[in-house]
Amino acid sequence: MKSFLFTIFVLLLSTNVFSSSCDHLLDDCEYYSCIETEKQCGKRGYPIGFGKKYCLKFDDKKESLSEEGQEWMLRVRSCLIEEMEQFDQSLSCKKFKRQSVKVHVPCYINSGYCQLSKKDRRAVIKIIRWSTWRPSILSAGIKVLNSCRN
Repeated sequence: MKSFLFTIFVLLLSTNVFSSSCDHLLDDCEYYSCIETEKQCGKRGYPIGFGKKYCLKFDDKKESLSEEGQEWMLRVRSCLIEEMEQFDQSLSCKKFKRQSVKVHVPCYINSGYCQLSKKDRRAVIKIIRWSTWRPSILSAGIKVLNSCRN
């Protein structure tokens, strides 16, 4: 009987892990909706209120970027999502947001933001400008811009 119950428990556990996995969306803005389903942070939480919102804004405005800018956009998206995939699943929404904002700086820089043309950099700033009222985002943006001056 114990063996039977253990088997049922393992099957249920593996089903829950599989159904909650978002790794099949690693290159898609819907990744954020999947994370929201798992984390339940609400419409103002990071997954929906920032991550998906700006992922879709970049998709909507991608024609304002050159071909190189569009490639950069996809690299940044992949970097951000891959970094989030590494987060501890038990993070609270607040800690998840804090961790997510922290990875923006290295993802932007390592994906080549500083090597973009001035036109592309201005287009990126124009896309994200409404988010800069948030102190954490403003701080991240300043760090990215400062890294380009070095």
